Parts: sequence; C-alpha cells; structure tokens
Amino acid sequence: MIADAFNEPAASLEPTTLRETVQGWDSMGVLMLTAEIDERFGVELSAETSRGMQSVDDILRFLREHDLVRD
Repeated sequence: MIADAFNEPAASLEPTTLRETVQGWDSMGVLMLTAEIDERFGVELSAETSRGMQSVDDILRFLREHDLVRD
C-alpha cells in the first residue's frame, strides 16, 4: 500500500527509508496514502500527522497505533 501510494517498488522501501529519499513521497503521494488508509481502514490521517512522518517506520507506527497492522 505504501509503495503504491508513492509509486515506488515495494523492495525499495524499508522501515528505515526516509521521506527525503523517496521521489514519490511528495504532496500527491501523501494524498494517495491518506486516501488509501481512509478507504481501506476507515481511519483519517490528518495533515499534521502526515507532515510529521519522516520515514516508512513512522507510517507503520501510525498503522500499528490504530491496530491496522501487526508486526
């Protein structure tokens, strides 16, 4: 889901991958991720929360905090 939102190969994304290294992690990518989380899980990702996400792990942490994924 994350790779699709940012139009990146899934193999290129690790939890430690930083926002600044992902070309597709731009305003459009954030909108895609926000829409996907809302559509799949019915959970709203606020603009403030998304701005604070600086790594793939930050996204995963948000999903875990809302019981949307498990380790």
